[in-house]
Amino acid sequence: MNPMVRLAAVTVPLLGLAMLWGMSDQTYHQGTEWEVPVTGYDPRDILRGHYAEFGYDWPGAGAGQAAPLDALCLSGTAPVIASVSALRDGDTCAHPLRAAPGDVYGTNGLIRGRLYVGQDRAAKLDAQLRRSDQRGIVTIRQRDDGSFTPISIRFRPLTPQEIAEREAQRAEDLRPPPAIMSR
Repeated sequence: MNPMVRLAAVTVPLLGLAMLWGMSDQTYHQGTEWEVPVTGYDPRDILRGHYAEFGYDWPGAGAGQAAPLDALCLSGTAPVIASVSALRDGDTCAHPLRAAPGDVYGTNGLIRGRLYVGQDRAAKLDAQLRRSDQRGIVTIRQRDDGSFTPISIRFRPLTPQEIAEREAQRAEDLRPPPAIMSR
């Protein structure tokens, strides 16, 4: 076999992979970054990798969205979200977000999220996630087509208003403690 054909047989697939990686990297880094408060942290699962799992607490959306949301319209100036509203077909929106059915959470992708982190960072996050005196903030990158990716998480102390809201929620929860199960 001709040495040039062999070289091409090796080089062409490598160039194709490099182009695909470059296009994927460019897509990942495009978009507008928004900061979204989150709740209900669940630290990593060793069997499936290191990640932080959370629920989005969209400003102005109200607590505990029961029905799956397909799309949201963000209002505000990046990175601060003033409020969100449900986005219906035909509505115009400068900053749309859409749940991707093929993602981990499918149509619940606007209610729940997952951020993958390295093993070293996972140990630090695990300790921070257990603290109830902090507020988690996830930075998402929203693209023009409505897709988005969680890219980082940070924590800040609760504001006096958030402390009052959490205490009011605890006072409203009058359910009895869970039953203790034996055998």
